[in-house]
Amino acid sequence: MKETPADKSLEERLGASRFSGEGFLGTDHRPVDEIIAADLHALRELDVPVSRLLAALRDAFDKARGALGGEVDIRPGLTAVAHESMGRIPSPFQGDGVFEKGDVVLTDSATGEQLVLTALGLSMIEKHHFFQGRGSRYRIEPARAARLLGLIPSPPPV
Repeated sequence: MKETPADKSLEERLGASRFSGEGFLGTDHRPVDEIIAADLHALRELDVPVSRLLAALRDAFDKARGALGGEVDIRPGLTAVAHESMGRIPSPFQGDGVFEKGDVVLTDSATGEQLVLTALGLSMIEKHHFFQGRGSRYRIEPARAARLLGLIPSPPPV
């Protein structure tokens, strides 16, 4: 499919910038619509609706933010800590506004695996089903997030 000027403009805004540092695409060279389609397909395969995953992510994010920098239990074996940062970052999707910087780090105590959430990242999932490109620091891999949050079973240890 031919890329439209609007698609090209969005991909430029998703790239590295003075606002987003390394950008939202990471090392992913697929068009944005392909990234979105692949992530939605992965969630369908897991039978996890985007709305259910987003609700679990927001719940963890809000609990951590409410703990004011303290560690909070999200579920057995999964904790979260919020980190404040100065400033705001505009959404690369025009008209979506600006968001507080800072993040929430979810940590699986058994494996040390971490997932980093941001207000902007959650908004992009909610409004555009965009989990960010592979290799992006703030990418939320849908299957991994669903597993960490207990929405799907973890594979047995090898």
